[in-house]
Amino acid sequence: MTSRGRVRTSSNSLDPNEDPVSGLERVMSNSNLEQMARQRRRHEEELLFSRQIEESDRTDSHEALSARYESLNYEVSENRLYRDAEKKPSHQLTLWRISRNRWFVCFLIGVFTGLVAAFIDIMVHYSKDIKFNWILKYLISKCGEEQRGTTAGCMWTVMIAWIGYNCVLVTIAAILVIYVAPIAGGSGIPQIKCYLNGIAIPEVVRLKTLVSKAIGVACSVGGGLCAGKEGPMIHSGAAVGAGVSQGKSYSLGIDFGVFREFRNDRERRDFVSAGAAAGVAAAFGAPIGGVLFSLEEGASFWNQNLTWRMFFSAMISSFTVNWILSWFNGRSGWLSWTGLANFGIFENKDYNIWEIPLFLLIGVIGGCLGALFNYLNTRLTEFRKKYVSSKFGRLFECLLVAAVSGFLAFLTIFAIDDCQPIGANPTATSTQINQMWCKKGEYSAVASLFFQNPEESVKSLFHSPINSFGVMTLVIFGIEYFLLTLWTFGISVPSGVFIPAILTGAAWGRLFGILVERLFPSVTGIDPGKYALAGAAAQLGGVVRMTISLTAIIMEATKDITFGLPIMLVLMVTKWVGDMFNEGLYDSHIDLAEVPILGWNPPKMSRNILADRVMRKDVVALERRERVSRIVEILRSTLHHGFPVVDRIEESPYESLPDYGRLKGYILRSQLFKLLENRIFEEEGTSSNALPNDFYECQDDDDQMKSLNDLGLTQYDESCWLDIEPYMHPHPHRVPLNTSLPFIFRLFRGLGLRYLFVVNDDNHVSSSVLVQFIFQIFQLRGVITRKDVARFRERRRNHEYHVDELYISES
Repeated sequence: MTSRGRVRTSSNSLDPNEDPVSGLERVMSNSNLEQMARQRRRHEEELLFSRQIEESDRTDSHEALSARYESLNYEVSENRLYRDAEKKPSHQLTLWRISRNRWFVCFLIGVFTGLVAAFIDIMVHYSKDIKFNWILKYLISKCGEEQRGTTAGCMWTVMIAWIGYNCVLVTIAAILVIYVAPIAGGSGIPQIKCYLNGIAIPEVVRLKTLVSKAIGVACSVGGGLCAGKEGPMIHSGAAVGAGVSQGKSYSLGIDFGVFREFRNDRERRDFVSAGAAAGVAAAFGAPIGGVLFSLEEGASFWNQNLTWRMFFSAMISSFTVNWILSWFNGRSGWLSWTGLANFGIFENKDYNIWEIPLFLLIGVIGGCLGALFNYLNTRLTEFRKKYVSSKFGRLFECLLVAAVSGFLAFLTIFAIDDCQPIGANPTATSTQINQMWCKKGEYSAVASLFFQNPEESVKSLFHSPINSFGVMTLVIFGIEYFLLTLWTFGISVPSGVFIPAILTGAAWGRLFGILVERLFPSVTGIDPGKYALAGAAAQLGGVVRMTISLTAIIMEATKDITFGLPIMLVLMVTKWVGDMFNEGLYDSHIDLAEVPILGWNPPKMSRNILADRVMRKDVVALERRERVSRIVEILRSTLHHGFPVVDRIEESPYESLPDYGRLKGYILRSQLFKLLENRIFEEEGTSSNALPNDFYECQDDDDQMKSLNDLGLTQYDESCWLDIEPYMHPHPHRVPLNTSLPFIFRLFRGLGLRYLFVVNDDNHVSSSVLVQFIFQIFQLRGVITRKDVARFRERRRNHEYHVDELYISES
């Protein structure tokens, strides 16, 4: 449609000033648009049904990708307004202001992430005081000496009070997740990993998510669950990074009017990366490990400037939490505090060359146990997803886990008599000595593991003398904590797996060290603490399959590089062994959530999968100049977030879908909303209004709360014309029909694309097919999205690589 309309007409009537042929095409296009939309939906349903039938024959029935996840838009829309902005005299000053604001925002991210971390730690500290001083020690002191260690009613009162307090805190955490912010459940690392990969996870970095996460994880840890607060700190830091950088809050409906230049997916991604690094730094006192974590686990884009800003945020976060916690603990200004997880400093740093094979063996054990943990947790999550889906059922499960965790702790103390003289462990502090049922002058070694914060239990296993814990104590505690962590990770509370995995690994690692000492009694210098450290690294590495960043985190958390080589070897072997069986825990949960994430490398054996098989043909395109009525109808009848712009649209005599001409650009759905909202319509050859200067940066979030009815378009408005050309992105990425899947994959992964258009050799948005009986080439439309690429997954069966094609689930 290239005619110019000067007289107001209906979208379904002819304009006397336009060409009759073009007018008839336009009228037919408008009147048949709804019918075409129904045909497209019917075609998609038939295709979906056929794919579901194919998938039902596969062994992994859960393999699908959800259609509800959309891609983030990292590409700059270099339209005419974007180019004109560079010509303004103030552009040089604008560049300097943006650069300055980036560093200022990174500083604020570090400060606020440190404040959140300190808030969580202080809440857990007060909860510990209530549990251990007001409930446990006070009630036990009321029991007579002859009643301790028995099943007398007094001891049952202690246990019921303990479990009741835990259930109250866990109820608060569960309510926040189930009823306020469901995305706040778990550690949040899989969601942040998906976000940095380029996937828009709904509400993942909202303020209400941050509040629910911070309060919920404090209640989860304080409620005695096998959960850590360090993993959720990464999610909290990412939410801080997204919130601070936007200068507004969707949850509160407040816009501070600052940092408008950062209100796009591209800039927000960088600040979320900085927030994730700051979260790791606050949790472990490991700024370098935080930067490496964002690189290894999340970021799909990297440059030197971003690295410096991330390290700056991580360092500010680490020092902020150190200063606050040093002040809170009566040592104001002591900046060498170690974040939320203080693992202590190893006194004995010696190890010999003959111990390297033992460390490698620990890596093998960690890989096997990590693979077993991931397999069982994945099966449990599938069961939970299918049978525990109601809100009441999820809340009841949380309370059941809290009650069972408390009951097993008391049961273990009754079952194991591991009382030690108070002077047997000179490294134990007053908070780590708990008499429980032991006689006067003794303390319970079991209680020093169960009845204190997990970080303190890890510290005890790392630094206590060799005879501080009995063999049976370590065996039973390791098995119980492994199973409780397995059950806890995935329930509807904020909870991390870092510290529980470290604590489990430290238990069996220390047991391994004790066995080595008994096998080689004549060898001096065998310290079970360093084997506990290796076991902790192996267990955590076997679960999450991290290598570089985890090595740096452990070295920074222990303030020692001496064990860098053993830890690195342990984590490498652990990953190799674990990968032989299954994926890491976070990747498994991402697959269960049906998120179309793109890995680091394309699937093997996929070179012969070409663009004409990958692409979708149900494209809805626009011409460079369109009736407002047609744009409104397209926005009503489709859910597409972007539309290619072509030079012509013709009816195909052989296909139900139109035949499109040359690709000229594309425009986002949010940009069309902005044009309609500002009435950028043409009447008598002029524009009625001007757009804001930041139009080229508008994103989907800008219009997520709006609908077409909110725009208040009149019949007069819909009769006008809209010139799209000045506002579209004029040179979108495109590939020919014979492009291979690995090449397409690298384009999406490296450039963070949202759309990739498929054109034939003449640069038409179409595919060429040979029509039977007439042997004539016809043109069809094609576009590739993230889901189209992600549905091809690499699988290994019978020692051979295969490529499975998943179906797109609409549910």
